Amino acid sequence: MKHWTENDFQNWLYGLKEPDTHSNECADCRSEMERLQNQRRAAMRQPEVSPEFLAAQRRNIYARLQRAPRLNWTAWRWVLSTAMLLALAFALAIPRWLHKPAPPVSDEQLFSDLAAMEQTAEPKAIQPMHNLFEP
Repeated sequence: MKHWTENDFQNWLYGLKEPDTHSNECADCRSEMERLQNQRRAAMRQPEVSPEFLAAQRRNIYARLQRAPRLNWTAWRWVLSTAMLLALAFALAIPRWLHKPAPPVSDEQLFSDLAAMEQTAEPKAIQPMHNLFEP
């Protein structure tokens, strides 16, 4: 029989494979099984914690509970978002307050401008192109 592979050892560790005659007879495979089992036991062992450490931890928790509560981030988030919203509204409103309306145009001036536009022989679609070539 051939030696067990890593997959065989993993399946055995997780209980998916039973030891066979080779694993019982082969010294190499048996030593690998013992090494893996010892390693698993060491990893699963609970850490030893002294009662003094636990008592100090409990005192620290009680001391934290006795301190004055700080303003949590949720409240600050609402304050900051409200301030940003007000700043944005103010920034958008300023141009409207500073905007001066155009001077009124008399009816005669309007009609003369319209008549001049109608009497030109050039199509209206070409006029924006003139702006490209004017100095």
